[in-house]
This record gives sequence, structure tokens and C-alpha cells, in this order.
Amino acid sequence: MELTVRECSSRGEIKAYRNYLYQLVVKCTGNEPANLIVDPTPAWANHSPVDDSLQAKAKEYNWFISTSQWKSLSDLQRFALLKLYRPGHENKNFPKAMKEFKLV
Repeated sequence: MELTVRECSSRGEIKAYRNYLYQLVVKCTGNEPANLIVDPTPAWANHSPVDDSLQAKAKEYNWFISTSQWKSLSDLQRFALLKLYRPGHENKNFPKAMKEFKLV
């Protein structure tokens, strides 16, 4: 419960949250957690241009995603689209997401 209510906005809060989580993992597992590398500029956070590979996937359906459409999406929607077209996914939900997000 503590993880869901603990403040995590300012630098100090983030540092305290990270330390609390670290200690919690060590206490519960007996192992130190590995630090994950976080991309400071993920593709979903980039509001333009639209990722070339994503455009190529859209083109398979004769669709095109304009920059204004891409900018109008939420971060979560952009993340979902970028995730859904990548290899390793069935890609069956890509067209559904495009329609749900009103891109086609």
C-alpha cells in the first residue's frame, strides 16, 4: 500500500521513493535489485516527427499518421501504438488501436 500513496514528484521524493523501494526489495527477496536504464527520450514522448517504422506499419493498411494526429494523442496512446506494431507482437490489435484512437 505504501508504494501507491508515497509522494514521488520532486527530486527528493523520487530519491526517497527509490531508496524505500530498494530496501523493500532487499527485505522481501534477500537480493539487491538491478538498476534499469531509462531512456531519457523515448519515442512515445516525441511529439514529432512520427516514427518511420510506425508510418511503415500504417502504410501496410494504406493509412498515414499526420504530425498533428500524433501530437493529439496522449503519451499512453503513443506508447501503445509503438508497442503494438513491433516484432514479437501479433499486431492484430494495431488496427483496433488506430481506430480506437480515431486515426483512421
